[in-house]
Amino acid sequence: MQIKPAIRYAVALVVALAGVFVTSPPARAETTTQPLTLRVLLVNCVDPCRNEGLEAADESAPDFYAEITFDGFDTYTTPRAPDDQVQVAPNWSLTKQIPTTKTEQKISVLIKDHDDTSPDDWGDASPRPDDPYARFTVNLIHGTVTGDLTSSTGCVAGNGEPGGGIFGPDPKPSVQVCVDITPYPSADTDGDGFTDYEEYRGRDFNNDNVVDLTLPGADAERRDVYVEVDWMRGEDPQTGVLQDVEGVFNNAPVINDQHRTGIGLHLLADEAVPYVATLEFNDHPTGTLDDFDDLKLGNPERACGPTATGHFGTAQDRSSPLCNDIMLFKRLHFRYGMFIHALPTFNSGMAELDERGSNDFVVAVDGLGTSLINTLGGRKVAEESTFLHELGHTLGLGHGGRFDNGDLDLHNCKPNYLSVMNYLYQFPDVDTTRPLNLATVATDTLTENGGLDELRSPALAHAGSRLIIHGVGGKPANHPADKAIHWAGEDGSYSDHATEDVNFIPVYGKECATASPGDTLLSHTDWDRLQFNFTSSRYFSEGAHGQAIDELTAADLERVHSIDLAVTKTVDKSDAQAGDTLTYTVRGTNKSANDASSVTLTDTPPSGAPITRSVGALPATETFTYQVPCTAVDGSTLTNSVQISGVNAGGEPEVEATLADNTATASTTAHAPVLTLSQTATPSAEPGEAITYTLAYRNTGSAQATGATLTQTLPAGLYYSQALDKGSGPRPGTVTRNADGTTTLTWTVGALAPDATGSVAITARPSLLTPPGPLTVQAALRYGGQNGCAFTPATAQATTQVTEPAPTRNPQLSAVWALRGDLRTPEVLARVQATDTRFDGADGTTPDGALSQAEATAVLTLPVLQPRTLRAELLATALNLATHRINAGTAIRTITIERLGLHTVADAYRFTAATLALPVLPNTIRYTDNTLALTEINSNLAERY
Repeated sequence: MQIKPAIRYAVALVVALAGVFVTSPPARAETTTQPLTLRVLLVNCVDPCRNEGLEAADESAPDFYAEITFDGFDTYTTPRAPDDQVQVAPNWSLTKQIPTTKTEQKISVLIKDHDDTSPDDWGDASPRPDDPYARFTVNLIHGTVTGDLTSSTGCVAGNGEPGGGIFGPDPKPSVQVCVDITPYPSADTDGDGFTDYEEYRGRDFNNDNVVDLTLPGADAERRDVYVEVDWMRGEDPQTGVLQDVEGVFNNAPVINDQHRTGIGLHLLADEAVPYVATLEFNDHPTGTLDDFDDLKLGNPERACGPTATGHFGTAQDRSSPLCNDIMLFKRLHFRYGMFIHALPTFNSGMAELDERGSNDFVVAVDGLGTSLINTLGGRKVAEESTFLHELGHTLGLGHGGRFDNGDLDLHNCKPNYLSVMNYLYQFPDVDTTRPLNLATVATDTLTENGGLDELRSPALAHAGSRLIIHGVGGKPANHPADKAIHWAGEDGSYSDHATEDVNFIPVYGKECATASPGDTLLSHTDWDRLQFNFTSSRYFSEGAHGQAIDELTAADLERVHSIDLAVTKTVDKSDAQAGDTLTYTVRGTNKSANDASSVTLTDTPPSGAPITRSVGALPATETFTYQVPCTAVDGSTLTNSVQISGVNAGGEPEVEATLADNTATASTTAHAPVLTLSQTATPSAEPGEAITYTLAYRNTGSAQATGATLTQTLPAGLYYSQALDKGSGPRPGTVTRNADGTTTLTWTVGALAPDATGSVAITARPSLLTPPGPLTVQAALRYGGQNGCAFTPATAQATTQVTEPAPTRNPQLSAVWALRGDLRTPEVLARVQATDTRFDGADGTTPDGALSQAEATAVLTLPVLQPRTLRAELLATALNLATHRINAGTAIRTITIERLGLHTVADAYRFTAATLALPVLPNTIRYTDNTLALTEINSNLAERY
């Protein structure tokens, strides 16, 4: 039963004002007596008793009183009831402390009438003849009543004894007496689920008046809670753990109906059970000894007898002939706790949780590991803290306590809920002075959305100097409750209406890791809300444990004590060009309340070796620089990363669960010019014909190109002059004839903005001596960028297929070509110029890259002396080639030609060019033979078609 509200609040007020726990004497040892009370509720006359019977004539009605005798005790005479009444309700009461060695207590009641003038008269209250005493026998094990009454409450009337018998001359008129004998058989004075008789004596299951089960330390006037405690081999609780937890309940600020304080918690250490490395609590996997119920109930489940497999109950219980009765009684009244090695999830413990209470729990501290156990205050402290926490769940408390309406409060990590049920205060690891206790006081409600008063001191009423743990931006902080608390953690400013999600502290596990801004967090007391009777719980049935509670795990607890480093990184340029210098700002912080040491920042640039620096006190800021290489790809992302690392005061690195923010990156988009170049050419052309070359370029990059220069390299035999260029331009800025016969055309493009384009279109002519086949021209676009970067040139090539037409086989003599100016068309002259530039300027004009009629006439006129004669024949040969009368590959053969070792027209042409480079006089014969050979070609005598 719950404490009445008025008493509950009175207790809370007394505790708050005192600042200490309400204490009570230690729970008493085994009782040697038990109280038994008889109350006389009603006495009335059955036979006439006014002026007759008990009273004589003219004496009115009786003046009743009683003599009550408890066998073995002195007779007790009650006060007189009001005079002259035929019926009274006197409520006479007599209580005796009966030795617990007695099985039965006999009681007798004699009703008398007081007379002043004569001896007192007796009434007959017994239905039995010859006995005026109402007699009862109370069974002190079961509380049953036998004798003149068969129940604890009732009335009995006498049969009336006549005068002159064994009682003397006076008659004994019949009277009725109504009595109440307490405790009743089902009485539970303290409301803990055990009857008073069970608590004083124990339980007799087979009604043989022999107690079969006792409740050690039970107190019928103070609530008792019984827990059977087993442990895996090697996992027995540390010395003092069970006693300390019992002491917490013994000193609990609970006032029972009899004004006794505290709760009798009886932790009955029983036996060792088989060791299992990890034990399932909620699940029941197939197998033996792999879950809680395998150990408690057995697998196969067998509770009683020599083949019993379970460990619930004592060995004596299991071997008792009354085992089934004993086990049923314990399952209805006893909770069961077990110290185990570890749970699969490495929680500190686990319990059933229901608003109506529950009965099963485990303590799994050993699975946390020695180092963490030491951090929590040592094994004993960790065990008793977890034991009390899990036991609290079985008593109907959530991680936030219990609402007034009986619902579980599941709001975990509430700074104002000062209970071991709260993850913040389960262990004395942060607040080493936190008491081992449930919530004895209710502090102030915390309204997260604008209702946090940072000016109030003390910050929380009734909390004393307790260290209050709370969240600030998800990071734990702590402050004394008797001073103002900076709930929101703003630098330097306090507010009476601050806003902060104070129970959002992810390091304390899943239940505290979900942001819940704007909550109203209630503070509760625990002791006035405990649920002692668990038989109406959803999880009362054996094997039903409900959904697993998200209890603190080893990983959670490690996070609480680990450092929680974080790092951020920014860059001064989100966009940069090749050669720019980027500056990175790195800030390292410690999000935990634990000191960090040996902190380093390792910066890894987009390219190159990482840089590691040691950092002093946190927060700390460092800068790093990086020069964007000229080779950076346009549009690429340059990512710089940084990592922070360190250890806590114990030299332990940060736990894996909080490493997500230990790295940070900053990115910059690289911008560079990217020029593309394409070149097209006339697909096919005959020797001497104009080939059109088109070059197109574009800056496809996102940065401006500087100093762009376009070059086109014409192979030897491909002639270009601006005079003959038929392209749309622009013309090259320079034309360079190279020593190897190639020609380089150059255009100065200059700066090219992103997406800027340009093009060049020119014509060039292959020599008439060019053999059939591909003719390839290379082009290149060279450029740079800002910061002095130079980039790989863009290149392009184009190929034209040179074809040789069938000759018309009618070459003309030089004299004909001299006379037939009409045959020397501009196209024909252009072809000749592309083949041989020696005729350009022959008329005395400045060579301009084109062969004019006048220049051709000057070569062909009056060819009298060498080398003019040979030059005229050579021009005639060129004109014959230009008009395709013959081809460069046309075979030739005469005696003279064979003597000169020539085979084709091209051979003869090149031989002649070589001859003209020689002085005439030393080479007269060669000039003569050479002139004859060309005359034979131009007269069509040498050709072999």
